[in-house]
Amino acid sequence: MKISSMVISVLMTFVLMSCASTPYAPDSRQEQAALEKRTPRFSEFVEALEYLGNQLNKEVYYLTQSSGFSAVSSGGESQPLTPEEQTQKNAEDAMAELEREIAKQEGRASEDESVSVTSGEKYTTGESSNMGNAGGPPGEPMVIAIADLINDDQSVSKLGRYIADKLTPYFSRSNQFSVLERAIIEKVIAEQEFQVSSFVDESSTQAFGKLLGAETIISGTVSELDDVFYINAKVVGVTYGNLLTSVDVEVDKDSRLVALYRAPLPKPKKGPSKPRIFRARGIGVPSSKHKNPTLARTLAARAAQADAMRNLVQEIQGAQVDSQTTVKDFVTENDQVNVQVNSFLRGARVIDKREMPDGAVEVEMEVEVPGEFFDRLQQ
Repeated sequence: MKISSMVISVLMTFVLMSCASTPYAPDSRQEQAALEKRTPRFSEFVEALEYLGNQLNKEVYYLTQSSGFSAVSSGGESQPLTPEEQTQKNAEDAMAELEREIAKQEGRASEDESVSVTSGEKYTTGESSNMGNAGGPPGEPMVIAIADLINDDQSVSKLGRYIADKLTPYFSRSNQFSVLERAIIEKVIAEQEFQVSSFVDESSTQAFGKLLGAETIISGTVSELDDVFYINAKVVGVTYGNLLTSVDVEVDKDSRLVALYRAPLPKPKKGPSKPRIFRARGIGVPSSKHKNPTLARTLAARAAQADAMRNLVQEIQGAQVDSQTTVKDFVTENDQVNVQVNSFLRGARVIDKREMPDGAVEVEMEVEVPGEFFDRLQQ
């Protein structure tokens, strides 16, 4: 009798689900979606962070499980199910639920034993085994980088760093995700001189994620409103730079949060830059005016060195100081920079010399430019 009642219950559920999937009640679905997307407000900051962490964990997990994720992450558009396909899916879901209930009633060992994740949700081993299909090889954890949240003025405050730190455990404690350490993130930012404001733009976030070797980037913004702080966290797929999902929350202001929001995060100290070594080749051809072959070859060697020095100047002046300027840009504005470049050239040395059968001479020269020289140009 119990099984019969369960069958009737499941079939009734199936009928209701099928009705809900028909296109005759668009208003109710829209209202439901609007309710689900309504930004929750909390009076306690701890509760807001717990909600944000749990929702992000859940959203990222279900994105990797959804049939539309592969289409989204591959640059295509996920196609909505037709009414017939939705009805078939509902029937399959109902039968699967019935099978699980019957197995539970009969005391048979279920193949879908629950495993806990950080957010407190329960997922089955059948679901979690496919987790790595989102980006990496099957079975491998998804590599996630959690960036500092950004203020309205495109800066990072202690509050933005605090939120990022508090979100990390919701992913790092689950074997479904591999969270990159903050030291790695800060090192890439320092070495590549990545602008914090780039985390607002999906395409720039994508470029940063590729430098890190991450599959997904979690970033966001913190906005100070009249009586609340509005926190928006977004999940960006690194492969195509597409916005996968976002979660937002509001929390009541208090003096502690205001102080953290208005306290800028100190920039990490950069270590001394390494010297750069430049190399260039030059060729000298002997003049037919000189009948003495030894003298002609000697003059050709000098001409080759002069040619190599000219090429070294071009190499140094073409060196990137940052993403937008080169040494040459500073040379045209500051004679002192040109003097320094010339002083470095005095230390250039020949590292290779070859004499050609026709009497021509080719030399290769190199010069070492201290890293401090480029550091001063960046100041």
